[in-house]
Order: sequence, then C-alpha cells, then structure tokens
Amino acid sequence: MKHYDYIEWLLYKTKSLSEEKLDEMEEHLYNCDICMDIFLSLIDEEEMELASDIVPENFTSDVMNSISKDKIKTIKPKMDKKPFNYQFMYYVAVASVTIFLTMGGFYTGLVDAVPKITESIQGVEERPNYIGKFSDSIINSTSNLLLSIENMSNYREER
Repeated sequence: MKHYDYIEWLLYKTKSLSEEKLDEMEEHLYNCDICMDIFLSLIDEEEMELASDIVPENFTSDVMNSISKDKIKTIKPKMDKKPFNYQFMYYVAVASVTIFLTMGGFYTGLVDAVPKITESIQGVEERPNYIGKFSDSIINSTSNLLLSIENMSNYREER
C-alpha cells in the first residue's frame, strides 16, 4: 500500500491537487490509519473553532435521542429442523456406503493387503549414499593433488 507524506496531505487539505488525485487520496484515508494520523495532525486550533461554530454542542445527544428503540429490531433466531434432517441424512449416507463396501469385499481385501504392505516395506534395501561417495572422491582428489604438488616441490629441491 502506498502511503502519502505530510506535504501531499497538506496539498490535499488545501485542495491544490486535481479532482482525481483528491478522490484517490480520500479513498486511501478510509483504509489507512497511518495516513489518517498524518492528516489529522494537520488540523489546527482555528479549524477546530470553525467546526465548533458549525456543529452545535448538543449534536451527539440530539442524534442519540432521535434514535428510538422502536426503530431497532431484534431478530429472533428461527429454530429450524433442517440441521437435524441434514445430520440424519448424513448418517444414512455414511451407513449406506459402509454397507456397500462391506458387501463388495473392500474391507476383506484391505485386511489381506496389510500383511503384503508390511512385507514390502521390510524388503526395501538400503540405497547407496551418493553424496557421501561424491564428497569422498573430492577429498581424495584434493589430497592427491596436494601430494603431487608436494612431491614436485621436493623433486625441485633435490635438483
């Protein structure tokens, strides 16, 4: 989310931007608490006094009093028998599938298959460690290279 800086909000407040940019920034204010804090920090005492002249002191209490309890409806929960019906149908479906599988011999085949699976698991051979062999070959090659360099330096010293 792109945040606007102090200068941009100052330009917004003075309406020095294009109408499209003002609308975009206003929409951003609805969703961003950080930018809202920056914008609210731009409001000074003079503007607060101007607002208090426009909005009467008893505005909040008048609005709250105008909301009557008659206008607020309480929704009574319906006690519907649908959840019971759905639950019962679910159990009937599960029981039907179980009976169908039992008649078809699925569970018998499963009981016969378990020992075969365990035998196949136990029969798995250990796989060779290719990474270990590769690292051993690197170590051996490096050791041989160092030995050959050492032998060459010893050979030169003898001459």
